[in-house]
Amino acid sequence: MANPPFSDEYTLPCHGTTTMKVLYTNAASSVEEWITNAEASLDSSARKIVGLDVEYDKLSGTYFNPKKAAVIQLCVGTDVLVYHICHADERSEKLYEFLHGYRYTFAGFCVAEDRTILSRSKYYVHNLKDIQAIWRDPDNKKRLQGLKDVAGAIIDPIYFEMKDGFGRREHRMWADPPPLPPKHLEYAARDAYATYEVFRRLDVFERGFFSLFKHPEKKRGRDW
Repeated sequence: MANPPFSDEYTLPCHGTTTMKVLYTNAASSVEEWITNAEASLDSSARKIVGLDVEYDKLSGTYFNPKKAAVIQLCVGTDVLVYHICHADERSEKLYEFLHGYRYTFAGFCVAEDRTILSRSKYYVHNLKDIQAIWRDPDNKKRLQGLKDVAGAIIDPIYFEMKDGFGRREHRMWADPPPLPPKHLEYAARDAYATYEVFRRLDVFERGFFSLFKHPEKKRGRDW
């Protein structure tokens, strides 16, 4: 029996005065409307970046009962989709096409398991970049740095605290019947936004360094 569809919109804080517009839904039609709007925005942009994150239905799985996707988060700019896929009303083929193509660059963090988990729902992401394999904070001595470490260094120090108070008990709740608790909704949305914004800024830095290498500026005075 299909789950009854729902869609709710929220405005949630990011950092400073920046906010994100969040669509929380289990409805394929709402997912597809969000993707249509995101594609319009991406197609008018030179850099076609989408933040991607996945929350799982359990902390650990077995061969016969593997982990599956509970929530899929997507972010373009400050627009975030939080899709409660384990309670979806029906499958979204537009989401399949969106993830499967090469038109956009999807950015995630420690993406190997996310890719596997998504494949169990028959969703495949081809053009997926792993921030963890691209950059680390040189001033942070931790052997393994998480999204909060990278986002705190690149976006705003407030992101160093983005995982605080969210432990194993909370992570066991992603597949619970909707709605997600406010704490979970904000956590999921902020993960997607931070992933998008970190990769966007790294992309700007990389292109800036390459441009300077390719077209070195001659010594000159200030331009004011």
